[in-house]
Amino acid sequence: MQHFTAGLILALVAAFACAAAPAADAPAKPAAKPAKAATKPLPKPPDVLKDAVDPLSDSAERRRFFTAAGKDNELSKEEFAAGRGKPDSFIRKFDTFEAMSAFDKNSNKTLDWFEARAYRRNLRERVLAAYDKNKDGKLKGPERDKANRDLAAGRVPKQPARGGVRFAGLDPATLQKHDADGDGQLSRDERWAMWQARAETRRREFVEKYDADKDGTVDEAERKAFFDEMRGRWRMERFDRDNDGALSESEAAAADEAEARFEQQRERWAKMRAEMTAKHDADGNGKLEGEERRAAWQDMREQWVTRAFDQNQDGTLDEQELAARREAEQRMQATYDAWRSDWVRKYDADGDGKLSEQERQAGFADLREEVRAMAADFRNQWDADGDGELSEDERTVMRDALRKKAEEIRKEMDTDGDGRVNGPEMRAFFEKLRKIYDADEDGVLSPEETRMMIRDQMKRLGPGAARQ
Repeated sequence: MQHFTAGLILALVAAFACAAAPAADAPAKPAAKPAKAATKPLPKPPDVLKDAVDPLSDSAERRRFFTAAGKDNELSKEEFAAGRGKPDSFIRKFDTFEAMSAFDKNSNKTLDWFEARAYRRNLRERVLAAYDKNKDGKLKGPERDKANRDLAAGRVPKQPARGGVRFAGLDPATLQKHDADGDGQLSRDERWAMWQARAETRRREFVEKYDADKDGTVDEAERKAFFDEMRGRWRMERFDRDNDGALSESEAAAADEAEARFEQQRERWAKMRAEMTAKHDADGNGKLEGEERRAAWQDMREQWVTRAFDQNQDGTLDEQELAARREAEQRMQATYDAWRSDWVRKYDADGDGKLSEQERQAGFADLREEVRAMAADFRNQWDADGDGELSEDERTVMRDALRKKAEEIRKEMDTDGDGRVNGPEMRAFFEKLRKIYDADEDGVLSPEETRMMIRDQMKRLGPGAARQ
């Protein structure tokens, strides 16, 4: 969704034609008018907006930030100066450390990624407010050229954008519709109201489509018709490999096999639920509640862990398998400790070595924002027309490509080729990923190593990878 529409800035160059000298006895001729030179476009300005402003790519900027910030993941004034002028650098010509420092929430004179991201988003809002004349949320043509020229010259809009950062992924019309207080952004309550309205619209459309007897509800028979339609659509979308609109004998057999695997999995879950209820339903009311539910989950977790490390699949863990489990649990604990240490360092505003509830909530708020940004980045990869939303056609393309990639990954994990991924195979797959991304080879994925792994795997599922 890059916008490369080129606008031309016209310049007038004055040129004067010299009139021939009149004869002495001839009447003077009027002077010739100055001739207008042919218009000559100025060179196209460098696209300094890309990734840093319009569009703002959190994933690309995150990578550049951590490269500039060094091992401690905190950008200092010295690192800022060292990064200026380097190719593919987080620090642009229009950035100043003083402007970024306005977002140094914990006043430690360095910037972490969340603070730097807040600066970038605020900058985007200021630039849009100054140059987006038609208020469509994008900079195109003369708007973009003007913004590029000004920012390349270091002229950055000073007035903050009204209302802060817009909710990622929403077009201006949708934002305006759900922005009840008109502050230019969606609060938590406004976002919840938006999701509720969308859910109600989907529910109403579902009833209108499948309520055959028009009694205002979808009964069991009508619901079955819906599931039969979904099943038929799933079989056709996933297994019609030659796209001829019908399932051949081999395609139908593959669909039947997949349905059988799904049914087996459903039966296993039903059996496990029945077993857990019989084992942990202390009051005999047929339901698991409170402590009963916690005991059942702990029991199921133990069974899952056993299956993950039961290399010979005999239902128990021998000494070698137990040793592998203990090693994995120690590594998991070390990972947790590393993440906790990173959180305390970032959010321990009062420096007491622990996180208060307020500090912890600040950390969770940043984490939620990071997840939303990653999801928006991923979704926007499939926004072919760049309108900020996924049309039904774009969603179909995305779903089809993701199904294909998911099947490829499942086959990669299924090393014995039996059609299902067991615990040891899944553990081996993630162990391979851990070794790839454990850059310092300390046996633990740091927060940044984990982010790098997640970013790369999301790229693997993106449209570029899907076309390979």
